[in-house]
Amino acid sequence: MLRYATGLVAALLISTSAALAQTAAPAPATPAPTEAAAPAAPDALDGKALYASKTCVACHGRNGAKAIQVFPDLAGQDGKYLFEQMNDIADGKRVSGPDARGYPRTQGMKDVMHLVNAAERKAIADYLAKEAAPKPRKLEPAPDAARLAEGKDAYAKGGCVTCHGVDGLKPLAGHPHLGGMKRDYLVLQMTEIRDGVRQGAKLKTMLPFAKKLDEAKIAAIADYLSQVERPAK
Repeated sequence: MLRYATGLVAALLISTSAALAQTAAPAPATPAPTEAAAPAAPDALDGKALYASKTCVACHGRNGAKAIQVFPDLAGQDGKYLFEQMNDIADGKRVSGPDARGYPRTQGMKDVMHLVNAAERKAIADYLAKEAAPKPRKLEPAPDAARLAEGKDAYAKGGCVTCHGVDGLKPLAGHPHLGGMKRDYLVLQMTEIRDGVRQGAKLKTMLPFAKKLDEAKIAAIADYLSQVERPAK
């Protein structure tokens, strides 16, 4: 009997110790919920690939350096300016004059902007800003030294240098480089800004200067600026 009682006590002690050990043991850690991946930062986006896939290349050419018709070359342009213009076109704040069909030339770009979010626009702008600007396009007939001097004089006296810098190469922040841009594009933009056709941000500051330019001065300035070679970065 004593032997049976002793065995029973021992069994109870072992059972109690095991229960206490299980109670003291920490519960297995519950895996933390997996967080959703954060949106890609502009630095992580491939601006070059986006430029091609979002159809920018169709009008502005490979690497932004071979634009067709009167569309501008974008390679080497100020990145902040490019980003602001994309946003303004997307929001309808920048509107150009009509093309041959009667539609604003900015309409085609506005139509594709719904495919490009803000981070992608920034990546595209940063990519283009780092690209080498194209060499000046030759004009026919080629302007002689006197014609270029005439354009440079009109550019300086017209007050253009205030925002766009000497030779159109050192603009204020958020303003475009004008040196080396396509002649026909420059003529078109100066004319439309002067005549109030082009709408957009910052044009109020340019309007008083543009209104003083007649067709002859606009043509001379465009000849001169289009032949300025932008230095390599």
